[in-house]
Amino acid sequence: MKKNKKDLKKDQKRIVKWLKVVIILCIAIIVVELGYILLSYYNRTQSIIYTDTLNSFKETDDGYLVVGNSDFKKSKFNDYEKDDNKAKFAKYNNDFEIEFESAYTKGYSSYFSDVIEYSDGYIAVGGAQYDEQQVSDNATDGLIVLYDKEGNQKDSKRLQIAGDTTFNKVILLDDGFLVIGQSILQNMVIGTNPNAGALIVKYDFDFNEVWRANYGGSKSGNFNDAVIDGDYIYLVGKDATRYGLIAKYTLDGERVYAKSYEYTDTIGFSSIVKVGDELFVAGSKTINIDAKDADKVTEGLIVKYDSDGNVLDEVTFKKNNNARFNKIVYDGDNLVVVGHTYKIDEEKSTDTYNYLDYRGIIVKYNRNLGRITDNKENGEGVDYFSDVIVNDDGYLVGGASSSRELGSNNKDYRTYFLQYNKDLERQWYK
Repeated sequence: MKKNKKDLKKDQKRIVKWLKVVIILCIAIIVVELGYILLSYYNRTQSIIYTDTLNSFKETDDGYLVVGNSDFKKSKFNDYEKDDNKAKFAKYNNDFEIEFESAYTKGYSSYFSDVIEYSDGYIAVGGAQYDEQQVSDNATDGLIVLYDKEGNQKDSKRLQIAGDTTFNKVILLDDGFLVIGQSILQNMVIGTNPNAGALIVKYDFDFNEVWRANYGGSKSGNFNDAVIDGDYIYLVGKDATRYGLIAKYTLDGERVYAKSYEYTDTIGFSSIVKVGDELFVAGSKTINIDAKDADKVTEGLIVKYDSDGNVLDEVTFKKNNNARFNKIVYDGDNLVVVGHTYKIDEEKSTDTYNYLDYRGIIVKYNRNLGRITDNKENGEGVDYFSDVIVNDDGYLVGGASSSRELGSNNKDYRTYFLQYNKDLERQWYK
């Protein structure tokens, strides 16, 4: 039976009505799904801690070079690395704005420990993991990366000797560069390796190895820092667990002496400067060596040596908790050290893991190791001082912090700079 016009209009209205209902339901579903996606993304971004560290930095004519590692979660230059932190090299201008930031993305986790500028660009050194076995063993290959002036990677080189190799410092020479660090046996590997221990390698600018030297224990020897004076290299690090190490080499890699110091922490000596005929070495001293590891107490340490490696004097620093000095510089007749105090946070620790609560410290001494003044950051989060340079306004400190008082949020761990005046009063942070 054929419908009349009136019935057709009713059917059309009914169809339009149902179409409106369907469209509204579809829009509602889309809104709910979009809301769920946005909420999930928000929760995910809030639950993941952002990590961006500074291991060392150098001043240039127009800014600062910074190396460390990062997950790049908040980077404007690199993609977020969800599973591993990657080695980071960045250049800041004099207003502390990032001009470029380069990530070393090969392999698994990686980091840079030091960087220098040379005629053709920059050289960064550190360590990287390239396979799952290295991840399992917590071992790395030593890593060197060459960059051009714009921060583009030009070339890279890996070195493995004993199973776990890392580079801690790079020093520029007229005809190449030195890298220092360690190559030791992996965890759970028993034995010795005559080529293992604290390590020095000289390269020319074409990445050819010129010479290599090593010293110390196959499981623990390490060079952390070095300074060149005349025809000699003075190096510091550790010989064995809780034994500091100072050594002197010629520029051809011949060892003049190597001497141990009892007792440091497990890192050993971290930094060295030469002032006149005297060497000043910074690190941490274990003051109750016979105690259980969990009960050992450390204090910030400066040891004064002559150029023959003889101890002339030493001083320790304590500020309520354990302490260590990470870097030492000189300013006229004074010495400035930065580092941290730390204690176990009982609330955040577990039966198998001690969560350490760090506070950055800066201390000033005269050359006779008399303390002039000091300052300690006391924010809620973690403050870690890695490096310091002397500038016209006093002392520029670089490190990483999660502290709200220094611009973070008590969760994310980010690179920051602090300016102190000559009296060690903080002027600003960025």
